[in-house]
Amino acid sequence: MNLKVLAFVAAALIPASFLTAQQSIKCESNNGRRTYCGTYPADRVRLDRQISDSPCEQGRSWGVDRNGLWVDRGCRAYFVVRGGPGYGPGYGGGGPGGGNAGWWSPNQGDRWPPQGSWHGGNWGQGGACFYKNSGFGGDFFCLRRGEAREALPPGMGDQVSSIRTFGGAGVVIFEQKNFGGARQAINGEAPDLRRMPVAQRPGHSWNDRIASVRVR
Repeated sequence: MNLKVLAFVAAALIPASFLTAQQSIKCESNNGRRTYCGTYPADRVRLDRQISDSPCEQGRSWGVDRNGLWVDRGCRAYFVVRGGPGYGPGYGGGGPGGGNAGWWSPNQGDRWPPQGSWHGGNWGQGGACFYKNSGFGGDFFCLRRGEAREALPPGMGDQVSSIRTFGGAGVVIFEQKNFGGARQAINGEAPDLRRMPVAQRPGHSWNDRIASVRVR
């Protein structure tokens, strides 16, 4: 079997959602200082849109190192992180306690709200955390303000049972991928999504129904 055939077979075996899934990351160097915006594989990050007057030049004012995606020298921009097999929210591998398929496992040293260098750092502008169990229990993942997921990997969005925000951030959850279908804005806490009805679908709740999210 030649290389072209092998490549075709490999591509056919990879779910389409893995080939197209991507996330948008807003990363800002305020006051000209270096800022880290999460841990991601370097080969999956690209500059999408500069929003600063200061230039965003790879290797000089933005890049990816062992500590994660960084911006410096006043660069402010949106970056795209491509998805792929094994990469879901929290590309950095789950941090303390590990994780599976993008979920982070609870760790005894976790603090609320997130702070410091926990899971890549840069939590000071707020964000939201999504939990498998009601009451903010079980495995979870968190997103920073300005982050979005056009498509949560299979087995993640359809298992979210509670959500809480922090730092003044809010979240909008969507029933379909690419921010489509029914939607619901959440500010503060939603400890049990079974008790949050889908306004557009009488008789249904938001429990285990999320396909894409925005944190603002």
